[in-house]
Amino acid sequence: MLFPNLFSPLRIGRVNVPNRISFSAHLTNLADGGLPTDRLTHYLEARARGGTGLIITEEQSVHPTDRAYEHLIEAFRPEVIPRYKLLTRAVHSYDTRIFAQLNHNGQQCSGSLSRLPVWAPSPIPDVLYRETPKAMEIEDIREVIDHFALSAIHVREGGFDGVELQFGHSSLVRQFMSPLTNFRSDEYGGDFENRIRFALQVVAAVREAVGPDFTLGVRLCGDELIPGGLTLDDAKQIAQRLEATGQLDYFNLTLATFYNLYLVGGPMHMPLGYAVPLAAGIKEVATLPVFATGRINDPALAERVLAEGQADMIGVVRGQIADPDFARKAREGRTEEIRYCIACNQNCYGRVGLNKTIGCVQNPFVGSEDTEGERHLRPALRKKRVMVVGGGPAGMWAAKIATLRGHQVTL
Repeated sequence: MLFPNLFSPLRIGRVNVPNRISFSAHLTNLADGGLPTDRLTHYLEARARGGTGLIITEEQSVHPTDRAYEHLIEAFRPEVIPRYKLLTRAVHSYDTRIFAQLNHNGQQCSGSLSRLPVWAPSPIPDVLYRETPKAMEIEDIREVIDHFALSAIHVREGGFDGVELQFGHSSLVRQFMSPLTNFRSDEYGGDFENRIRFALQVVAAVREAVGPDFTLGVRLCGDELIPGGLTLDDAKQIAQRLEATGQLDYFNLTLATFYNLYLVGGPMHMPLGYAVPLAAGIKEVATLPVFATGRINDPALAERVLAEGQADMIGVVRGQIADPDFARKAREGRTEEIRYCIACNQNCYGRVGLNKTIGCVQNPFVGSEDTEGERHLRPALRKKRVMVVGGGPAGMWAAKIATLRGHQVTL
């Protein structure tokens, strides 16, 4: 096999994942009314059909005060369970595993969307939303912990294989752990043990809710990369403390915050695999599986990261937005046919940031997988000689589609 490590199975808790490629959490704006939609189901199903081993959904909101975006899924509502079942059934039909990411965005929320006060550890405005939050009272903290547990129950009842807790770049829990955003003087602020208390209580509550046989992991910020924030050494200490609870099954690495959002989804001027050293750093202190991500858009690079022991699972997000068949093509040795992500961030981050549905300059079918795409093409009833004038992206796509439909094309 061309990529033996990449296509070896991995056991994560009680779940066997068939390969080491993950379609990690990312916002799509394909939800509606706080619930998953058929468009979201078809979007994720296409990546399962394409051979990815694991899908982790976009963040699911655990509490009414968490409204960072208009189109978030509200996991705390029981109405999500039937929609979850449709989604997980579609993904499981291709032998792909699926986890749900649960989150509260904390200070990175918008009261104009939630119509409620923004909750955070301390009354420090987020640099992006610029809304001064309410410092959470003990009762508020307990309420959010209970809602994490409730949401996890809904996830399990909805047929998911596991839960991922978002403690990363956009997360209330990270804000409690970071000295950059936590200025409390009670038992949830001050020294390391106090700042990590909320995280430990969330993990314990979710583990109790889902039971010992359900996979539970954490998306951990490996470095906030801002003066006064969490560093890799801090992240190592946090990982060790979390693993010592015996309640977790993996760590998924992310980095940065809204202070430096461009580092979360590195654009094309960032080197390939730029965040891998953070995963490697956590691997030095953790025995649980560690996920790496960050512009890993090539199966050869993914294979090298695994072979060198820097990570156990590879998150390929934009690479599988650009080409849903990334995994299958790599497995079959058809790497020259992969449509590689160029990290332009125009239609994935750009469109979503404008409150539009996710897209891709390389793949015009993103978000319309149920009705459009190469698998839906039908041979033309009348074959023609077609000339396409102009070999830019639009021209090349026109030439490709016309050829696939049976026309004789000159580009």
